[in-house]
Amino acid sequence: MRFVSNIHLETDPQWPADTVAAFSAPDISAVYRSLPEYLPTPLLSLRNLAHELSVGEILVKDESHRFGLNAFKALGSAYAIYRFVQKHLQESGRQCPAADQFYREPTLPKGTFVFCTATDGNHGRGVAWVARKLGQDAVIYMPKNSAHARIENIRKEGAEVIIVDGSYDDAVVRCAKDALARGWQIISDTSWPGYEEIPRWIQAGYLTMFEEIHADGTVPVDFVIIPAGVGALAAAAAWYYNRIYPELRPKLVSVEPIGADCLLQSVLSETGEPVSLRGEPASIMAGLNCGTPSRIAWPFVKQGFDLFMTVTDDVAREAMRTYYYPRVSKPPFGSAQDRLGVRPTEEKRDPRIISGESGASTLAALLTLCNENSVTAADARAHLDLSPGTKVLLLNTEGDTDPEGFKSIIS
Repeated sequence: MRFVSNIHLETDPQWPADTVAAFSAPDISAVYRSLPEYLPTPLLSLRNLAHELSVGEILVKDESHRFGLNAFKALGSAYAIYRFVQKHLQESGRQCPAADQFYREPTLPKGTFVFCTATDGNHGRGVAWVARKLGQDAVIYMPKNSAHARIENIRKEGAEVIIVDGSYDDAVVRCAKDALARGWQIISDTSWPGYEEIPRWIQAGYLTMFEEIHADGTVPVDFVIIPAGVGALAAAAAWYYNRIYPELRPKLVSVEPIGADCLLQSVLSETGEPVSLRGEPASIMAGLNCGTPSRIAWPFVKQGFDLFMTVTDDVAREAMRTYYYPRVSKPPFGSAQDRLGVRPTEEKRDPRIISGESGASTLAALLTLCNENSVTAADARAHLDLSPGTKVLLLNTEGDTDPEGFKSIIS
């Protein structure tokens, strides 16, 4: 495991104006209200686990409930495709339905577009789901080691799946090449020179998650752990928390798998510019198996995060089991309940959370921070002011998107 404090952190970050404009759009939340499946996902408190780890409170935003798709990614594709269609209709002189009616009143003739993207599973399923709702076609590119269940979930949405003999980054390249040759529209959550507008809209869609968490303004936290990937979700977090807490914001922690730590390596680079990793990442945290940061996300991550860290696959597995087998409060030692062996009531049991390998990465990061005895871990705890009074927010970004893999780990 590695822990790297961010020397590029800015108290008054200067962020690209075009991405800030996308983040500031007034129609983001309205788009989701047009989806019949939309409900805010739950924010859960793990009081007993917090006591066990000697922290004040552990809150978990559980995205396994999002739209019935078992992951948060459709937040990005639903908003980005809305913006793309809106722009297309306006440029052709037609009127687009209002944001809060868009998915209730689809206006595109069937088969107008072929939406395509590269994915390790969750983002591709989100794109395919939105395409199906709008009567459009979808082609999804996946790396060769993709789980069968994730492939089938995308096919069930009516999309064509193309398996690429290589990594996620190889799938990105193949998707871009085919889209250019065939006139398809890419809906990617990572960016490259000449392709930046849609990834901005995807990042903007992710803001909804944080708006839900803090909707009533009563959930102050001391630090937030974000699963990194290419950095799109992390960029949204950096923008959101720096905007609503301009003076005293929670500290932000990026977590990546060992061997797929492109953000950590980028923040360590001499120039502070994005770094592409060599070789193919091979973590079980498939959604975080990314070798190249998104260029439009990187300025936000570089200037807005406090700590970058990595976790092992073994700790990710431990985190999945920790979520699945809830901690139970125990009667005080020597009390009447303790002597009688009274079983705790359900009210004293933490809620069970179904979390996939990538989703559990944030809890894996917290377990690593709390349990590792190294000097660098101690320095990281001090940097975050981790103490018995600390309130921590974790994002569970996915459920059991690979059911067979999930069963083998939790059993």
